[in-house]
Amino acid sequence: MAVRSAREVAYETIRSRIITMELKPGDELNDRELAQELGISRTPMREALIMLNIAHMVTIKPQSGTHVAPIDLKLMEMEQFSRFTLEKEMLNRIRGTLTPEQEEAYRFNIESYRQLEREPGAERREIRMLDLDNAFHRMAFTLCGMEEHFDHMLSTFQHIERLRKFSLQTDENKSVCAAHTRILEAVLHGSEEDVSRALSDHLNRYRLSVEQARQRHPDYFTEE
Repeated sequence: MAVRSAREVAYETIRSRIITMELKPGDELNDRELAQELGISRTPMREALIMLNIAHMVTIKPQSGTHVAPIDLKLMEMEQFSRFTLEKEMLNRIRGTLTPEQEEAYRFNIESYRQLEREPGAERREIRMLDLDNAFHRMAFTLCGMEEHFDHMLSTFQHIERLRKFSLQTDENKSVCAAHTRILEAVLHGSEEDVSRALSDHLNRYRLSVEQARQRHPDYFTEE
């Protein structure tokens, strides 16, 4: 396994904190303090912040400093469309072909998510729920031998991933298990159109999270 450079470590660490909303839109990012925290020099930290700026996750302005960028709704639409298009292809490739063991793996994932819904005080609950959600959607890619495509897709998404953190605090979150079950049933017994509709209905519910999140934090979003 290749050793990650200080710049890569800094990039991935700050990116993760932004996506999980530990660092929120508008928060100031001090390269000196961040470098000290990670035990690296300021040069790789500055390089990491430039990379995050290119990825639209950070804004760098000479007069006002470096801050976490707002969630860009237009870029979020592009990310979600790309995800739908690619994942629909994967689901239809496995449609009607699941073994009993593969079906059981899907159902175990759904039940694990449902169990966490019942435990609001569970340790690292939101992170675990996001991980289970990712695992559900990754399964189709894995069964097609294309799991690296899912990982790459997720690594390039910046804005929709931040919104998913909000979704755990909105009504959208309550629909996840039912939506995942509909997708699974479409894969098991449905047509290509059934798969497309189930996935589209699920992924497009993010708009509910947008509406609710914007009511609470209008300054977290932009449509430029």
